[in-house]
Amino acid sequence: MSEWSLPQRALGAGLAASLALLAGAHIFEAAGYAPCELCLDQREAHWAAAAVAAAGVISGVVLRAPLAAAASVGALALIYAISAGLALYHTGVENGYWPGPATCSTIGGAINDLGALSAVLEPGGAAGARGPTCGAAAWRLFGVSMAGYNLLASAGLFVLSLMAAVETSRRVREERRPVEALGAAE
Repeated sequence: MSEWSLPQRALGAGLAASLALLAGAHIFEAAGYAPCELCLDQREAHWAAAAVAAAGVISGVVLRAPLAAAASVGALALIYAISAGLALYHTGVENGYWPGPATCSTIGGAINDLGALSAVLEPGGAAGARGPTCGAAAWRLFGVSMAGYNLLASAGLFVLSLMAAVETSRRVREERRPVEALGAAE
């Protein structure tokens, strides 16, 4: 395997970080911390980031297609910007800065009979509730919730990916200039 270039390192870091964040989320879920709808949205962003990063690593390292890796790192920056936005929104909901989505609230009591269960399972049942409330953080460390840590991680990964995309774009432009000048001279 050749030495990893700047976009490939950023893609590798993004892949590892997204998979680690997803693993952590699933470990918390296995420990009894049920995810709310906004938590699940944030997971989808990291699944997308992991897929794009894996495709970029494969194209850059295995297939030796540096332009595909460069395009992947640009797409990865966009995904992490969206992930950071989702995490910022969720953190704001948890801290009461703004309201969360109407569908993100608890069912509101125990389900004691089949009629109540049927009402919850129907579309729009129990006022459309699907899981725990998005407004209460299930876990905090040093006052920061899981959504807050996802915000920090996603923002850092966005900056890393964006820097790699900008640097790679600059390198590609510089490599093409002599070829364009040669074509104009003929």
